[in-house]
Amino acid sequence: MANVLKRKAAEQILSRLKAANLKGLFTLGRSIKGKLLFWLLLISLVPMAVIALFSWRYSASALQQQSFENLETTLAFQHQALHQYFTEQEKTLKNISETMQLLQNEAHIKLAAVRDLQKKQIIDYFQMRYQNTQAFANNPEQKKMFTGFIKDASTEMDSAFAEYLTNWLEQRDFSALVLLSPDGKVLYSTDKDMTRGEVVKEKTAEWNALQKGIQETAFIDYSPSSFHAEHTDKMVAYFSTPFTIEGKLEGVLLFGLKGNALDDITKNPPGLGDKGESYLVGVDGMFRSNSAYFAEPTLANPAFVVDTESVVYALSGESGEETTNNYRGDYVLSSYTSVEIYGTTWVLIVDLDQADAVAPKRKVADKETDHLSELAAHYGFPDLYLINPDGYIFYSAKKQADFLTNMLSGPYKDTNFGGTVAKAVTSKEIAISDYDFYAPAGDKPAAFLVAPILSNKQEIIMFAALQIPIDQINAVMDIRSRFEEGSKHQTGAETAIADTYLIGSDHLWRSESSNAKKYGVEKTLLNPKAKVATEAVTEALSGKDNTKIIVNGAGESVLSSWAQFKYKDLTWAIISEVSEDAVHQPVTNLLKIIGVTVLSAAALIAVVSLLVAGGVTRQVKEIVQVMSKVEKGDYSMQAKVTSKDELGRLAGDFNTMTGTIQNLIQTRQEEHDKLNNSIIQLLEEITQLADGDLTIRATVTDDVIGTLADSLNMMLDELGRAFRRIKDSAEQVGSTANVLSSSTGELADQNNTQSQLLNEAVQKISLLTAEIRGAAEKAGQSAGTSKISSQVAEDGATAVRETSHSMEAIRSNVQNTARAIKRLGESSQEISDFARTINEISDRTSILALNASIQAAAAGEEGRGFAVVAEEIQRLAERAAVSTRQIETLIRNILGEITEAGVSMDASIQEVVQGTKLSQNALAKLEEITTRSNEVAELIEGVASASKEQADTTAALASKMTDIGRVSLETAQETMGASISMREMAAMGDDMLQAVAVFKLEKESR
Repeated sequence: MANVLKRKAAEQILSRLKAANLKGLFTLGRSIKGKLLFWLLLISLVPMAVIALFSWRYSASALQQQSFENLETTLAFQHQALHQYFTEQEKTLKNISETMQLLQNEAHIKLAAVRDLQKKQIIDYFQMRYQNTQAFANNPEQKKMFTGFIKDASTEMDSAFAEYLTNWLEQRDFSALVLLSPDGKVLYSTDKDMTRGEVVKEKTAEWNALQKGIQETAFIDYSPSSFHAEHTDKMVAYFSTPFTIEGKLEGVLLFGLKGNALDDITKNPPGLGDKGESYLVGVDGMFRSNSAYFAEPTLANPAFVVDTESVVYALSGESGEETTNNYRGDYVLSSYTSVEIYGTTWVLIVDLDQADAVAPKRKVADKETDHLSELAAHYGFPDLYLINPDGYIFYSAKKQADFLTNMLSGPYKDTNFGGTVAKAVTSKEIAISDYDFYAPAGDKPAAFLVAPILSNKQEIIMFAALQIPIDQINAVMDIRSRFEEGSKHQTGAETAIADTYLIGSDHLWRSESSNAKKYGVEKTLLNPKAKVATEAVTEALSGKDNTKIIVNGAGESVLSSWAQFKYKDLTWAIISEVSEDAVHQPVTNLLKIIGVTVLSAAALIAVVSLLVAGGVTRQVKEIVQVMSKVEKGDYSMQAKVTSKDELGRLAGDFNTMTGTIQNLIQTRQEEHDKLNNSIIQLLEEITQLADGDLTIRATVTDDVIGTLADSLNMMLDELGRAFRRIKDSAEQVGSTANVLSSSTGELADQNNTQSQLLNEAVQKISLLTAEIRGAAEKAGQSAGTSKISSQVAEDGATAVRETSHSMEAIRSNVQNTARAIKRLGESSQEISDFARTINEISDRTSILALNASIQAAAAGEEGRGFAVVAEEIQRLAERAAVSTRQIETLIRNILGEITEAGVSMDASIQEVVQGTKLSQNALAKLEEITTRSNEVAELIEGVASASKEQADTTAALASKMTDIGRVSLETAQETMGASISMREMAAMGDDMLQAVAVFKLEKESR
């Protein structure tokens, strides 16, 4: 019995532990500390890991997308910057070309003016000499003096007259005076090389002068002399005139021109500076004046022959200006015309070195410079060239090895510069070369932009060329895109830097890489060892643009965006890329930080979990140890309470429970012994019950058996009374049957009462029928109201239909407004074109102001006032340019806003269309509501009809209840018949009395 109690106690303890949700921990065979540690780490670290992974993937994706967008933006920006750079270079070159053309045209005008002035001076000079010879020959004093020479060859010249004659000849630029007889004999001569009596030779200058002078005053062009035997190449020119006395020809006077007679006119032509030259050329191609560029006299010197195009054109009767080579081979601006001098034709040529014409030298701070050199320095051009139509470089700002060479036939004809010049010669349009190594440029690659300068006849008069510096291209491409500092704020890592570079069609670099070492070279520019033939280069050169992750030329994975850059005949691949590792570095750093954070959190959670699990398991261990003792039947152990939480309270309750169980076991043992004694006594006392003696009673004690004895005594008492009642009942069954018979009569009366109650129910049902009929009437009213609602719904549908029509009208008006906005945008575009035209006008005004400044500077002190005006024009041009750019910016903004407004109007149209659709849908819904309302009205009418039918049914029910009342009366009659059966029951009672007579009862014992 004790073992049974112990087992029950253990089961109770287990049930309580199960209720405390601790049993499962023990049945799993695992420690609570391990489970707590495991689940706490799992619950805390898994969400953190999921969040970290999601954050890493989201950040990586977002950063990569942002990197792609930045690369595309950088590429577009640098593409535009590169195109703008070349456009600006072309614009600069065009401005230079236009300035050169203006300066050259002005130089031509100056040359023509100087030419016409000198031609007039030469003609006036010879007219004066012509008149002087005639006046001398016709002067009586001169005739009187020379008459003596004619009559007597030994006549000596009067000293006073000789002095006068010498002065007269000197003042009139005559070198000698010769008097010849009609037969060619020298009668008098101031030239010491001519002796009296000597006869002139035929076909000499003197012979020709004699032949013409016999008839009239004439001019004899330079030709060999008869009297300068030691100078066989000496050329002389004469004015000759007939010498008559009293109408009779006595001889011919020859006035020889000095060798430098015309030098005062031709040397240092006005307004042309030191580089200007003016000279005369005869039909024989020899000079008729001395050149300033040779120390040796060039006048009529056969060693110096001028056979330039200017001479040819002038001798053919043309006058004009051209750019050509002069007699020295220099490229000059030449103005030419023919000069008729008394039957002799000369050519007057005024030349100006072309370089000096378009780029005149001037001193600035004791340093000689020119405006083209200043432009080259200002724009950072390595060199700036002017080239004649034949390819000859006649001007260079830097004067490198290619200066004064021919780019079409010289040593550099096969270079990229020479090829570009040749292309410009053929196309007569601006040509550009790709970068290549060019010896005069040193170790840096060079590219060239060549612009032809055309005359009004569309003929090339020169080329302006500039060397495009590679440093400026590198500077344009070195604008790197920093991928925003958001990642730095988030991760602390440095931002990734995009590298944008150019690759030519030969797959060589056209810009220097920012990190050439990763390609295995020191410099990538045009380096064949650093060729790049990646997917990006191939697609970009073929005209395709794209943005994605590829492997670059250095073999590293990069985010790359590429496009084709095309400018005239220049085709490059422009590529912007950034290392994938560099892009993901912030995310990697973020992941590392998250990892460190997760590990730190894991360590902290582990420590906390150990502390928590230790606190929990310590108390659980105490309980488990006590439970193991309890399972063995030892209830004396008490669990140590180590915490104040639920487990501590559980340990306390467990200790209380074990104490209670131990007390209970002791109490139950005592009760068990007492119970055994009581049971034995009870069994002894009730043995007589087997004989049917119901008078026996058990002794009642204070234990459980006492309760059983008491209950047995009570049962015996009840059993005795029951048998006594049975006897009594059997005795009374007859009388009872009689009484029941009378009761059946009473039941009939009650059936009558029931019939009355049924009648009352019939009345209440009648009232219910009336109420149902009232409900039917209200249902009819509801049907009317439903019809009114249907009508209202139809009215609502009509209103929505009108609203839909209004929305259609609004849509039409919005479309008209959108078209007006588009027309406004077109007008704004026209205004932008006008602003661009004004900008071009301002640029040309600036050029004109620059030219005016140059002219004012050339004019010196007299042009200072004009220089101030030119500067003011320059400032006004700059202000106009600035204002025009502001107008263009404003118009672009307006165009942008108009575009946005157009987009907004399109969106409004879509909203209106949507609103129209919604109105139409609402109309359909209202029409459906109307239909449904009609159906509801019909249903309500059906309910009203049904209510009427229900009222009729209730009336029928009342009639049925009346019938039930009649049935109750009939039931009363049947009850009377039942009383007869009751009498039969009395006989059955007698039989029952005889059956219970065998039991001994208390009354019978007494």
